[in-house]
Amino acid sequence: MDLAAYLSERNIKPATFAGEIGVPPSTITRILRGERDPRGATIRKIVSGTGGKVTAADLIAQPAETEAA
Repeated sequence: MDLAAYLSERNIKPATFAGEIGVPPSTITRILRGERDPRGATIRKIVSGTGGKVTAADLIAQPAETEAA
């Protein structure tokens, strides 16, 4: 499950979630906008804060597949 879906399903504001896991609200906002990929400590906090509903794999951007020429 991606983080946006998790927050939406539970009606949690990004800033509230950020406070719950101990990161700046701007960090969660940037992750949700795709402006930033979370790093180790933030990934662990998000996974823990969601009770494992959002996994590390959900948070790591996958490289776009290239079309065969």
